[in-house]
Amino acid sequence: MRIEWTRSAFKDARRAPFEISAKLIEALARYAENREAAIDIKALQGSPGKFRIRVRDWRLIFAVDGDVITVTEVSSRGSVYR
Repeated sequence: MRIEWTRSAFKDARRAPFEISAKLIEALARYAENREAAIDIKALQGSPGKFRIRVRDWRLIFAVDGDVITVTEVSSRGSVYR
């Protein structure tokens, strides 16, 4: 699978603490290799095709379209769902 980042998501990931962004990226890479990987991924309600990865209080929101994963947002828990 190919992983693409929106410009804003890339900037958000750079603003996150290094430890958190590294773990989010690692979890996303594991998911891209094996969709059955045992990581904390859930589908977002009301947004078909969108999912989230959780690491502590941070969330990475992404969409899956065929063989492409598009990361749309990286933010803290309190502001990511708004």
